[in-house]
Amino acid sequence: MLDHVNPVLIRDAVPGDARVLAELMAIAGAGIPQWLWSAHAAPGEAPIDVGTRRAMREEGGFSWRNAIVAEREGAVVGMILGYPLEADETDLAEIDPLLRPFIVLERLVPGSWYINAFAVFAPWRSTGIGARLIDAAKDRTRALGLARMSVQYFSENPRAGAFYARHGFVETASKTLPDNDICTYRGDTVLMVAQIPARGG
Repeated sequence: MLDHVNPVLIRDAVPGDARVLAELMAIAGAGIPQWLWSAHAAPGEAPIDVGTRRAMREEGGFSWRNAIVAEREGAVVGMILGYPLEADETDLAEIDPLLRPFIVLERLVPGSWYINAFAVFAPWRSTGIGARLIDAAKDRTRALGLARMSVQYFSENPRAGAFYARHGFVETASKTLPDNDICTYRGDTVLMVAQIPARGG
């Protein structure tokens, strides 16, 4: 998938991408990943180091196995990370209040390929890389035999919502974020869903 006009390679992630995956996850999560990672940091360990370790895992949502990356001249410049959502019956009372709105919305779309994180480094935004990553994610969704994709975006970031709408996603539900000093954004988290027809359908 190498475009000779815009030489960006779209490929599956590998373990060696773990550090840059953590950096991109930190961008996508608007402060929430760093907050989660800091709770698991050893003395003297930076949150990004925890994120790198987590990205190197073979299992779990935030694993290199679930990521697709965009690479230019040997450097990763963007990624989309997702996985099929399974039914989750964890008691919401056991989940941190900041995370509850996201979990409530995830539970509306079991069986969808859920975009957990999607980010491109600033110099490479608005260059078509995001569209190519979305297309690659749609191909992965089809390969898994799934019929829809889902994603959440922050209402205070309307450009993200407009981007997803251009690629076939429709707003389905939203939940208000609690007051906090962790996330960059306030307002709502908004669930969007796209139907993914089979190739040639």
